[in-house]
Amino acid sequence: MKTKKEFYKEIYFIDEPELLTDKQWDNLLMSGKKNWDKYFIPFKTEQEHEVIKNVELVEFDLESEMFEYIGKLNPISLLNFSLEHEKPCLLKFV
Repeated sequence: MKTKKEFYKEIYFIDEPELLTDKQWDNLLMSGKKNWDKYFIPFKTEQEHEVIKNVELVEFDLESEMFEYIGKLNPISLLNFSLEHEKPCLLKFV
């Protein structure tokens, strides 16, 4: 069952997150499982980043529920998913 859905007008993808400060890491939204990409809630930075617009973070109670949901999604909509956080979650384009 979906436990949380949150829309973001924009998020940041940062290719070299290891260069961020500890304070900037506080803005981590999700660490992707597909390719270990890191996505952040926007913050002030001079670090090169890509702005990704109109995404939704969806959390689930169970991993199986998340994968069932992914199976029903248009593959183009899925940005990434994660099993690395407290609950399984995914980012999708809205």
